[in-house]
Amino acid sequence: MTARTLFRLAGALWLAVAALPSATAAPTAQALMAQARVAVGGEAWRTVTTLQTQFVRSYGGNGGNTGNDDHEEAGSSDLDFVSGRYAQRIPSSAVARQMSRSDGRDFWQQRMGRVEKLDAAAPNPEQYLRRQSYGWWFARGNGKASKLELRGPRRHGGVDYTVVQVTPQRGAAFDFWINTATGRVERRQEVVDGKLLTVDYRDFRRVDKVIMPFEERTRDGRDQRDEDVLRVTSMVLNRPAAQLDFTLPAPAAIDGFGAGRRSVTIPFEPCQAHICVAMTLNGQGPFRFILDTGARNVISNRLHRRLQLPVQGVAVLSGMGPQSERGMLTTINQIGLAGLTLNQQAFFTSPTLDNLPIDGTIGYEWLSLTPTRIDYAARQITFYDPRDFVYRGAATAIPLTFHDRTPQVAAKLDGLPGMFTIDTGSDYSLTLNQSFVERHGLVAKYGAGDVVQTAQGIGGKSRVLATQGKLFEIGDVRIADPTLELATHAGGLLNGTTGTAIAGNISNGILRQLDIVFDYQGGKLYLTPHSASSSNKVDATN
Repeated sequence: MTARTLFRLAGALWLAVAALPSATAAPTAQALMAQARVAVGGEAWRTVTTLQTQFVRSYGGNGGNTGNDDHEEAGSSDLDFVSGRYAQRIPSSAVARQMSRSDGRDFWQQRMGRVEKLDAAAPNPEQYLRRQSYGWWFARGNGKASKLELRGPRRHGGVDYTVVQVTPQRGAAFDFWINTATGRVERRQEVVDGKLLTVDYRDFRRVDKVIMPFEERTRDGRDQRDEDVLRVTSMVLNRPAAQLDFTLPAPAAIDGFGAGRRSVTIPFEPCQAHICVAMTLNGQGPFRFILDTGARNVISNRLHRRLQLPVQGVAVLSGMGPQSERGMLTTINQIGLAGLTLNQQAFFTSPTLDNLPIDGTIGYEWLSLTPTRIDYAARQITFYDPRDFVYRGAATAIPLTFHDRTPQVAAKLDGLPGMFTIDTGSDYSLTLNQSFVERHGLVAKYGAGDVVQTAQGIGGKSRVLATQGKLFEIGDVRIADPTLELATHAGGLLNGTTGTAIAGNISNGILRQLDIVFDYQGGKLYLTPHSASSSNKVDATN
């Protein structure tokens, strides 16, 4: 059924549930939602076709790093209720949650500077818009695809609410909180990535014949310091859709390749068993960064202050350790490496990096845009122009997929199969997560007993039991007598709550034995042991 057909059905659906319950009958979830629609304009919503909004979003909770409590950014959004097209823009920011588009069929997000289309398993655009636009529900109706359930009374801040749970046909359930005094939906809650997301709607004003909130307060988790506030500065209904802007932002691309420069090779510095490179940020530097396939763009708090970068939100960072830490979100106008540049990159900040001899890390955002060869024996990195890249070496292609934004491959440890992430930012060898260790009884199997404690990293110190396996196989590459680290804690990247079964993490102790070519865009990994790497020719031409 098309979005336009759903729109025509919406009026009939609302009429079917608009009858008020009798004085003796308990109100149903459907009746309560019908009343909530009446409280903000009722049948006037049938005439609403488009919504254009200008707003200012402020972010609190910067941890005192800049001396200000709130940081504001101006943005705008356009929404066509008829076709389902949607766009939100905050020009000064590349942070993921602030950039999104829908053409009425598919949904895109600009995640950390890169435009990505959501896969088929993700909720469809209409389900996203029910969450992101207060008016979407009332203009389009709840539709046959949603299930409504009465969840009972709640009281918060001295206000009484009745809660209706909405379960889309595809996607996670969320709750609408209806103020029993005003009859309006004034709160929405749902669980996102294991955390409770709460949006409070305030400052209701009349716009033409409907009523809309001019303030939204969003909290990710229960920490009040993480509250974001969106305040509407103007709202226009029913502007012709042709006057609205639904264009997708230009995808990120690395500049510096060309006809005479199809690849760039640079030496790298081994630093504390990592791969360190010299980077520039906004024309300043060079700064010492780790090339980390297991990380996102991260800089230290001290470098954030030194470069006087904006604060555009707060985030919770996780690493190999069991804890998490609070960081900030910011945008760097340009990052540079080996004469190559990448613009408008979002970065997290980490207080932990202030205590380490590095300035930051780069990972997915850079590697996803250029096929990359890491030659540990020669201590060299080569970046290739993705438009011309062709691998012509002797290695067999191994399928490369991703756990969040960390590359992963299927492999076997002593005959035990599993999915293993690849992490050039870890100085372990082959770290096995707690659930994999317990499921296969690996502590007893390998007679592990020595406790090893690493240096401090994001997520705290991680404790492992050191031991040795017999054979680790990745594709047709066989690594004898691998050093193993058996995780003894839950939490961290290996033992998160996402439900994805990751057996372990392949780190530099293993990777140093290999010549590696990552092709993120092609979904391929090429591995050659050092003894055979002389035949590993990579050609960047067609």
